Amino acid sequence: MGLLVGNSPPFPKAPASSIGVGAAKESVYFRSDAQGIHLHLPTTLAWEEVWDELVWQLRSRKSYWTGVAPLTLWCQERELELPTLQALAVLLAQHRLQLWRVQTRSRTTAIAAATLGYSVEQSSLLEVVPSPPPDTAPLYLRSTVRSGMSVRHRGSVFLLGDLNPGGEIVAGGDIWVWGRLRGLAHAGAEGDRSAVILALQLEPTQLRIADQVARPPESGSPCNTPEVVYWQDGAICIASLQEFLRRRAWAELSS
Repeated sequence: MGLLVGNSPPFPKAPASSIGVGAAKESVYFRSDAQGIHLHLPTTLAWEEVWDELVWQLRSRKSYWTGVAPLTLWCQERELELPTLQALAVLLAQHRLQLWRVQTRSRTTAIAAATLGYSVEQSSLLEVVPSPPPDTAPLYLRSTVRSGMSVRHRGSVFLLGDLNPGGEIVAGGDIWVWGRLRGLAHAGAEGDRSAVILALQLEPTQLRIADQVARPPESGSPCNTPEVVYWQDGAICIASLQEFLRRRAWAELSS
């Protein structure tokens, strides 16, 4: 890849005429580290201004990376629909920048990124912002979480698609995979042992609930037979959805 990190020169600022005199203003900026290039998008500018500034920065100087460099997009609360994110990825690719990860606080952006096959990170940004309270609304994805992808969310995650080996979902709440779960699933990641993992077909590389880790079952679940992974009496258990609901109903009647 040939990344130059640490002492790489900063991107130039736009001409004074384009940013105004005597007025502080957020701007697009790049930085680099051992993980690659990082692109930060401001939240206060209109998208047209962000796009124009990004194009200007990419075209106005020689890149300080060699070869194709992996890029992480930091877009904070900015909502990027799927076509917008696609156009952004194409623009970056023209300058030998390969978008692979998206850091966001927006569910809209997270869904678009996961649909396009990018790794999505939500929790780390939420943790460094004490106010407003963390967004624990469910995250709904219609995609395939492929090898190398990581979906992290402080609420529950509902995936309509497959979780492939090498991919992972880490959720503060439940994880529902309406497809084949063959990667790593960690529900209740912030300590909630009441969280559950549900999958249409269960063939995981690893299962976790809160601080508990379970070995993968020796044989996969029957095709199209939903199974539930849950914590009970100090251990992680697996049962068919029908059996799980029956046990829960019996426990409620007995209490």
